[in-house]
Amino acid sequence: MEIFWGKYAEEIESSFITLEEEKVISRLWEKDYTLWKPYPYEIVNRLGWLSAPQEMQKNVAQLEDMTAELRKEGFQEALLLGMGGSSLAPDLFQKVWGNKEGFLNLYVLDSTDPEMVNHYDQSLDPGKTLYLVSTKSGNTLETLSFFKFFYNLAQKKLGKEAGKHFIAITDPGSPLVQLGERYGFRKVFLNPPDIGGRYSAFSFFGLVPAALLGIDLSLLLEKATIASQKCSPSTPLKDNEGALLGTTLGILAQKGRDKLTFFFSSPRWESFGDWLEQLVAESTGKEGKGILPVIDRQPGKPEVYGEDRLFVYIEGEKNDSLNNLLEELKNAGHPVIKISVASHYDLGEQMFIWEFATALSGYWLKINPFDQPDVESTKKFTQEMMRRCKEGSFEEENPVLVEKGFNIFCDFSASSLKEVLEQFLGFVEPGGYISIHAYLPVNPLIEKELISLASLLRDKTKKAVTFGYGPRFLHSTGQLHKGDGGKGVFLQLVSEPSIDIPIPEEAGSDVSCFTFGALKKAQALGDREALKRAGRKVISLFFQGNSEEKLRTLRETFLHFL
Repeated sequence: MEIFWGKYAEEIESSFITLEEEKVISRLWEKDYTLWKPYPYEIVNRLGWLSAPQEMQKNVAQLEDMTAELRKEGFQEALLLGMGGSSLAPDLFQKVWGNKEGFLNLYVLDSTDPEMVNHYDQSLDPGKTLYLVSTKSGNTLETLSFFKFFYNLAQKKLGKEAGKHFIAITDPGSPLVQLGERYGFRKVFLNPPDIGGRYSAFSFFGLVPAALLGIDLSLLLEKATIASQKCSPSTPLKDNEGALLGTTLGILAQKGRDKLTFFFSSPRWESFGDWLEQLVAESTGKEGKGILPVIDRQPGKPEVYGEDRLFVYIEGEKNDSLNNLLEELKNAGHPVIKISVASHYDLGEQMFIWEFATALSGYWLKINPFDQPDVESTKKFTQEMMRRCKEGSFEEENPVLVEKGFNIFCDFSASSLKEVLEQFLGFVEPGGYISIHAYLPVNPLIEKELISLASLLRDKTKKAVTFGYGPRFLHSTGQLHKGDGGKGVFLQLVSEPSIDIPIPEEAGSDVSCFTFGALKKAQALGDREALKRAGRKVISLFFQGNSEEKLRTLRETFLHFL
């Protein structure tokens, strides 16, 4: 790890004196909750990740045996049904390691968009597929909706054997434990309950999917254990990468450098950014504070970046253009961190270091990095929207404007889409950011258009711009959007699905009162209400038809006045 602090070097180095005097690293390892808050709630029961790499080694053999048994029985695919901390580490493992010949091909479903659900309905054979139902609480709305649908699908083909195609990963005593027993799941993995979702990569939530991919679990955990030793109190602070990184994040955020901007040497490593995004945003974005991760998939010139940036470059393969950009950013006075990963398994090391650093940044920011107090507001409003829809009492809001195929909703009057977008960008304050909430299907063509739109807005406004797929981001950056200092403005893009799929009221029943399309819409409306209640500026564009074309139309409209 190479760190360039620039003009902040003296202050950050003096902070290490505080770490020494307050015995911060030792207290963190001793699970001293007073590092963060004067009360232990949602702290002392969330620090199991510190010892997970060592303690989970004893489970490697059973996971490898299970994988061998599944292969012997003819299983070829695995579909993980989960959100947030239950899905992002498995998705990272799949994208970095890929599917390995002779092992199961792993797919992750974390979108309620009916087109995504339909894709896995049509492309996977239930007779050869293992379904992983993964939720810490056991009552995650999206995950249980996926389970009901895919259980019915499996039951129609496999009858009483359907349960043998399901595995649960959850906490002891959660409702999913009873579901697993009721429906005859092959296995219910009970995770250590003192590990929070975003810190759970080295628990069953990450390791069960990793085993199915054929990843060497012992080596992965060994790398994480090496990192834990590097972050231990016995390591001098100047060599303690977790302490260096966490202090850099915390101190620079206090100085207004709270846009943590990531570059990656190749697209394969960008999924590490998605995992880091949840870890950092959900841990720090609360009490009017927060570090906003920005995954910069199309880096710009130095002049488009403001004084609110801290840059991190993850280099898996040498990339001369990005190394040159880093030098230019240093010369412009920006703090820069460069991290080299020599092999896939170095991720084990980096993931632990970032967990440690994120927890330590909470000490400097004086927040609890293990809770998510503002996530519940969106859930509450979503449930209310669903209740009203089921009762038939939901009244559709009239759009402020209809133009170019967009139904436009906002809290101000405007005579054109161009005027709406102009006013929207006018709400961005100095040090603020723009966040695009894409309730759209996930595919490479849509992703390309979102990257293009985000890059345009960054280059023209000189502000940080992020985008995330709904509802995935609700379990990731959603906490920060409502819990930080109110620096963000939010653009919702919601596609009306070309098809829709009923959600069974319960697994094994054909009775349905709600669809995945209605759920996606309820989640968008629920989060819009939560953002507004938190005093955030948000505009919503609902549309039908081709998402790529609509994104191009939106980009062209921005270009007319930027």
